Amino acid sequence: MELPRAWQRPDPLRGLDRISWGEVYDGRGVADRVPRLLRSLTDPSADVRLEAFRSLADRLLTDDTVSEASFCAVPFLVELGASYKVAGDVRDRVIFLLAAMALAGKGFTDEGRRTHRRWNAIGRELPRTAPDWLTQTRHAVAQGAPKIFEALASERVACLVALACAVPENLPSFVTGLISEMVDLPGEEMLADAAEIATALLRRSPELLGVERPKVLGEGLVRPAHQPREVVAALMGYRFALDSAYGDEGAW
Repeated sequence: MELPRAWQRPDPLRGLDRISWGEVYDGRGVADRVPRLLRSLTDPSADVRLEAFRSLADRLLTDDTVSEASFCAVPFLVELGASYKVAGDVRDRVIFLLAAMALAGKGFTDEGRRTHRRWNAIGRELPRTAPDWLTQTRHAVAQGAPKIFEALASERVACLVALACAVPENLPSFVTGLISEMVDLPGEEMLADAAEIATALLRRSPELLGVERPKVLGEGLVRPAHQPREVVAALMGYRFALDSAYGDEGAW
Protein backbone atom coordinates (compact mmCIF):
# COMPACT_ATOMS: atom_id res chain seq x y z
CA MET A 1 0.00 0.00 0.00
CA GLU A 2 1.34 3.41 -0.95
CA LEU A 3 2.08 5.76 1.93
CA PRO A 4 0.31 9.15 2.09
CA ARG A 5 2.24 11.91 0.37
CA ALA A 6 3.06 13.60 3.66
CA TRP A 7 4.84 10.41 4.79
CA GLN A 8 6.84 10.22 1.55
CA ARG A 9 8.49 13.60 2.02
CA PRO A 10 12.25 13.63 2.67
CA ASP A 11 14.00 15.00 5.75
CA PRO A 12 12.31 18.40 6.27
CA LEU A 13 15.57 20.00 7.43
CA ARG A 14 17.87 18.76 4.69
CA GLY A 15 20.19 21.53 3.55
CA LEU A 16 19.85 23.48 6.79
CA ASP A 17 23.62 23.68 7.26
CA ARG A 18 24.16 25.09 3.78
CA ILE A 19 23.01 28.50 5.00
CA SER A 20 25.55 30.66 6.84
CA TRP A 21 23.20 31.50 9.70
CA GLY A 22 25.94 33.36 11.54
CA GLU A 23 25.86 35.95 8.74
CA VAL A 24 22.06 36.25 8.73
CA TYR A 25 20.01 38.43 11.07
CA ASP A 26 16.62 37.80 12.64
CA GLY A 27 14.45 40.03 14.82
CA ARG A 28 16.70 39.51 17.85
CA GLY A 29 20.14 39.75 16.26
CA VAL A 30 22.39 37.17 14.63
CA ALA A 31 20.32 34.17 13.54
CA ASP A 32 22.81 31.49 14.62
CA ARG A 33 20.22 29.98 17.02
CA VAL A 34 17.67 29.37 14.27
CA PRO A 35 19.05 25.97 13.10
CA ARG A 36 18.97 24.55 16.63
CA LEU A 37 15.44 25.83 17.17
CA LEU A 38 14.27 24.33 13.88
CA ARG A 39 15.76 20.96 14.82
CA SER A 40 14.12 21.13 18.23
CA LEU A 41 10.69 21.27 16.56
CA THR A 42 11.02 17.52 15.95
CA ASP A 43 12.14 16.68 19.50
CA PRO A 44 10.29 13.78 21.20
CA SER A 45 9.39 16.05 24.13
CA ALA A 46 6.30 18.22 23.64
CA ASP A 47 7.67 20.78 26.11
CA VAL A 48 10.91 21.09 24.14
CA ARG A 49 9.04 21.37 20.84
CA LEU A 50 6.69 24.10 22.02
CA GLU A 51 9.40 26.11 23.77
CA ALA A 52 11.55 25.96 20.63
CA PHE A 53 8.61 27.05 18.51
CA ARG A 54 7.85 30.05 20.70
CA SER A 55 11.49 31.16 20.57
CA LEU A 56 11.61 30.63 16.81
CA ALA A 57 8.40 32.59 16.21
CA ASP A 58 9.73 35.45 18.34
CA ARG A 59 12.84 35.61 16.14
CA LEU A 60 11.24 35.13 12.73
CA LEU A 61 8.19 37.34 13.31
CA THR A 62 9.21 40.00 15.80
CA ASP A 63 6.35 42.42 16.45
CA ASP A 64 4.81 41.65 13.03
CA THR A 65 8.21 42.19 11.36
CA VAL A 66 10.03 39.74 9.09
CA SER A 67 13.75 39.61 8.38
CA GLU A 68 16.33 37.88 6.19
CA ALA A 69 16.20 34.91 8.58
CA SER A 70 12.43 34.71 8.05
CA PHE A 71 12.93 34.40 4.31
CA CYS A 72 15.71 31.82 4.72
CA ALA A 73 13.63 29.73 7.13
CA VAL A 74 10.50 29.50 4.97
CA PRO A 75 11.54 26.42 2.91
CA PHE A 76 12.28 24.46 6.09
CA LEU A 77 9.05 25.57 7.75
CA VAL A 78 7.15 24.49 4.64
CA GLU A 79 8.69 21.01 4.78
CA LEU A 80 7.93 20.77 8.50
CA GLY A 81 4.35 21.84 7.89
CA ALA A 82 3.94 19.29 5.09
CA SER A 83 5.23 16.32 7.08
CA TYR A 84 3.18 13.91 9.18
CA LYS A 85 6.45 12.97 10.87
CA VAL A 86 6.18 16.30 12.70
CA ALA A 87 3.91 16.22 15.76
CA GLY A 88 0.56 17.91 15.19
CA ASP A 89 1.00 20.32 18.11
CA VAL A 90 3.94 21.91 16.28
CA ARG A 91 2.95 21.22 12.67
CA ASP A 92 -0.23 23.29 12.90
CA ARG A 93 1.58 26.12 14.67
CA VAL A 94 4.27 26.13 11.97
CA ILE A 95 1.59 26.56 9.31
CA PHE A 96 -0.01 29.41 11.26
CA LEU A 97 3.44 31.02 11.54
CA LEU A 98 3.94 30.78 7.77
CA ALA A 99 0.57 32.47 7.23
CA ALA A 100 1.44 35.21 9.71
CA MET A 101 4.81 35.81 8.04
CA ALA A 102 3.10 36.14 4.65
CA LEU A 103 0.71 38.72 6.15
CA ALA A 104 3.40 40.63 8.06
CA GLY A 105 3.07 44.39 7.98
CA LYS A 106 6.74 45.26 8.48
CA GLY A 107 10.21 44.14 7.43
CA PHE A 108 13.68 44.83 8.75
CA THR A 109 16.21 46.73 6.65
CA ASP A 110 19.95 46.00 6.61
CA GLU A 111 20.34 48.76 9.20
CA GLY A 112 17.85 47.10 11.56
CA ARG A 113 15.11 49.64 10.91
CA ARG A 114 11.56 48.72 10.01
CA THR A 115 9.91 49.33 6.66
CA HIS A 116 6.11 49.14 6.44
CA ARG A 117 3.55 47.92 3.92
CA ARG A 118 1.92 51.00 2.41
CA TRP A 119 -0.55 51.64 -0.41
CA ASN A 120 -1.38 54.59 -2.61
CA ALA A 121 -4.85 56.09 -3.05
CA ILE A 122 -5.92 53.48 -5.62
CA GLY A 123 -4.77 50.55 -3.51
CA ARG A 124 -1.47 49.82 -5.24
CA GLU A 125 1.22 48.66 -2.85
CA LEU A 126 4.16 51.06 -2.74
CA PRO A 127 7.67 49.72 -3.42
CA ARG A 128 10.23 49.39 -0.66
CA THR A 129 14.00 49.76 -0.59
CA ALA A 130 15.93 46.55 -1.29
CA PRO A 131 16.37 44.08 0.25
CA ASP A 132 12.61 43.82 0.59
CA TRP A 133 12.18 40.95 3.05
CA LEU A 134 8.43 41.58 3.24
CA THR A 135 7.90 40.76 -0.42
CA GLN A 136 10.52 38.01 -0.56
CA THR A 137 9.13 36.24 2.50
CA ARG A 138 5.56 36.44 1.23
CA HIS A 139 6.58 35.06 -2.18
CA ALA A 140 8.51 32.23 -0.52
CA VAL A 141 5.44 31.26 1.52
CA ALA A 142 3.20 31.44 -1.56
CA GLN A 143 5.64 29.25 -3.48
CA GLY A 144 5.76 26.63 -0.74
CA ALA A 145 2.09 26.62 0.27
CA PRO A 146 0.94 24.13 -2.43
CA LYS A 147 3.22 21.48 -0.89
CA ILE A 148 1.39 21.83 2.42
CA PHE A 149 -2.07 21.63 0.87
CA GLU A 150 -1.12 18.61 -1.24
CA ALA A 151 0.36 16.80 1.77
CA LEU A 152 -2.57 17.58 4.08
CA ALA A 153 -5.39 17.37 1.53
CA SER A 154 -7.41 15.05 3.76
CA GLU A 155 -7.20 17.34 6.80
CA ARG A 156 -9.86 19.84 7.89
CA VAL A 157 -7.83 22.07 10.18
CA ALA A 158 -7.83 25.79 10.93
CA CYS A 159 -4.20 26.32 9.97
CA LEU A 160 -4.97 25.45 6.34
CA VAL A 161 -7.73 28.07 6.31
CA ALA A 162 -5.28 30.65 7.68
CA LEU A 163 -2.74 29.77 4.99
CA ALA A 164 -5.37 30.01 2.26
CA CYS A 165 -6.32 33.49 3.52
CA ALA A 166 -2.68 34.58 3.57
CA VAL A 167 -1.62 33.36 0.12
CA PRO A 168 -4.73 32.59 -1.97
CA GLU A 169 -2.88 33.14 -5.24
CA ASN A 170 -1.79 30.18 -7.40
CA LEU A 171 -2.95 27.42 -5.05
CA PRO A 172 -4.01 24.03 -6.48
CA SER A 173 -7.60 24.03 -7.73
CA PHE A 174 -8.75 21.48 -5.14
CA VAL A 175 -7.98 23.91 -2.29
CA THR A 176 -11.16 25.93 -2.91
CA GLY A 177 -13.27 22.82 -2.42
CA LEU A 178 -11.29 21.75 0.63
CA ILE A 179 -11.73 25.13 2.31
CA SER A 180 -15.38 25.55 1.33
CA GLU A 181 -16.17 22.26 3.08
CA MET A 182 -15.28 23.96 6.36
CA VAL A 183 -17.83 26.77 5.92
CA ASP A 184 -20.61 24.63 7.40
CA LEU A 185 -18.75 22.74 10.11
CA PRO A 186 -21.15 22.29 13.06
CA GLY A 187 -20.14 24.06 16.24
CA GLU A 188 -17.25 25.88 14.55
CA GLU A 189 -18.71 29.32 13.88
CA MET A 190 -15.41 31.22 13.98
CA LEU A 191 -13.63 28.69 11.75
CA ALA A 192 -16.62 28.76 9.39
CA ASP A 193 -16.32 32.56 9.14
CA ALA A 194 -12.61 32.20 8.35
CA ALA A 195 -13.34 29.56 5.72
CA GLU A 196 -15.97 31.80 4.11
CA ILE A 197 -13.44 34.62 3.83
CA ALA A 198 -10.78 32.26 2.46
CA THR A 199 -13.20 30.90 -0.13
CA ALA A 200 -14.03 34.42 -1.31
CA LEU A 201 -10.33 35.23 -1.61
CA LEU A 202 -9.62 31.99 -3.48
CA ARG A 203 -12.47 32.70 -5.89
CA ARG A 204 -11.32 36.31 -6.26
CA SER A 205 -14.80 37.53 -5.35
CA PRO A 206 -14.24 41.03 -3.94
CA GLU A 207 -17.98 41.63 -3.76
CA LEU A 208 -18.06 39.09 -0.92
CA LEU A 209 -15.50 41.01 1.08
CA GLY A 210 -17.46 44.18 1.85
CA VAL A 211 -17.43 43.54 5.57
CA GLU A 212 -16.77 45.81 8.51
CA ARG A 213 -13.49 45.47 10.38
CA PRO A 214 -14.40 43.52 13.51
CA LYS A 215 -12.77 43.60 16.92
CA VAL A 216 -10.78 40.51 15.92
CA LEU A 217 -8.25 42.89 14.30
CA GLY A 218 -7.80 44.81 17.54
CA GLU A 219 -9.95 47.32 19.36
CA GLY A 220 -9.17 50.82 18.09
CA LEU A 221 -6.30 49.53 15.96
CA VAL A 222 -5.31 52.03 13.26
CA ARG A 223 -4.85 50.32 9.90
CA PRO A 224 -2.57 51.70 7.16
CA ALA A 225 -4.15 54.24 4.85
CA HIS A 226 -5.69 52.85 1.64
CA GLN A 227 -5.22 49.23 2.76
CA PRO A 228 -7.15 47.15 0.18
CA ARG A 229 -10.16 45.25 1.45
CA GLU A 230 -8.62 42.00 0.22
CA VAL A 231 -5.74 42.55 2.65
CA VAL A 232 -8.15 43.45 5.46
CA ALA A 233 -10.17 40.31 4.70
CA ALA A 234 -7.03 38.14 4.68
CA LEU A 235 -6.03 39.49 8.09
CA MET A 236 -9.55 38.92 9.40
CA GLY A 237 -9.68 35.36 8.07
CA TYR A 238 -6.30 34.58 9.58
CA ARG A 239 -7.35 35.94 12.98
CA PHE A 240 -10.65 34.03 12.94
CA ALA A 241 -8.83 30.80 12.09
CA LEU A 242 -6.16 31.38 14.74
CA ASP A 243 -8.71 32.20 17.44
CA SER A 244 -10.82 29.18 16.51
CA ALA A 245 -7.81 26.93 17.11
CA TYR A 246 -6.15 28.53 20.15
CA GLY A 247 -8.54 31.10 21.58
CA ASP A 248 -7.11 33.90 23.70
CA GLU A 249 -4.03 31.81 24.50
CA GLY A 250 -2.64 32.17 20.97
CA ALA A 251 -0.34 29.81 19.11
CA TRP A 252 2.86 31.34 20.52
